Amino acid sequence: MRVPGASRLPAIAVLFPPGECGGDLQVNPDLRNLITLQDIDQKIVILKKQISEIPERTKTYQNELQELVRNHQARVALYQDHAKQRRARENEVEMMRTKLSRYKEQLMTVKTNKEYTAMLHEIQIAEDQIRSAEDGILDLMDQMESMEGKLAQEEEQLKAKQAEVEFQTRNAEQSVPVLEAEVSGLFREKADLECRVLPELLARYKRIADARKGVAMAEARNELCSACHVRIRPQVITDLLRAEEIHVCDSCSRILFVRQG
Repeated sequence: MRVPGASRLPAIAVLFPPGECGGDLQVNPDLRNLITLQDIDQKIVILKKQISEIPERTKTYQNELQELVRNHQARVALYQDHAKQRRARENEVEMMRTKLSRYKEQLMTVKTNKEYTAMLHEIQIAEDQIRSAEDGILDLMDQMESMEGKLAQEEEQLKAKQAEVEFQTRNAEQSVPVLEAEVSGLFREKADLECRVLPELLARYKRIADARKGVAMAEARNELCSACHVRIRPQVITDLLRAEEIHVCDSCSRILFVRQG
């Protein structure tokens, strides 16, 4: 009965005489190359992901800046509206003062007590309206003074954000050819390694990688398969440490290895 944890690949097992690579540890170069190959494959995946994310990241920078600009413009528009209201109220006050001045002139010409009382009433109403309008103007002035400080601060923040976004965007765009060159170099290393692996073992590696989201190798760590966490038999662990034969995990079918050093 097969014990879950690991199985051999007898058709592609590669054995080497003791001492070939020095010391007591037997090294399978195919396995060693596959470990390196997977490391390269994973680096390529990471770099390609970084490259693909650059346009979206740049767009995020621009969107953040545009949002700040829109919010600032809305507050500028509110400030301008307050300024417009202030000018309108100041014009109203000027008109009311002119009207009040006429009332006071007419007061000197009235001939009856009734007319005098009525004119005093009109003067009182005009003076109350002027005070109310002036209070509104003062309130607007206070709001505008507070807004002026915030708007000035926002303008400085926008300048800093603009410079930051330009710097981040420029760096992101400049990093693309660098990352692409690194990917190209890794593909060359990958091709060289593949030429040094037994064809049938390389084919098995690629089939497993295709079936397991690009991960064909699984490190044996703490007597467990690091990919699926199924326990590996002690004897298989011993075999893996000697690296004399190639084993796959019974659970996930990935090729097992122990990463030395």
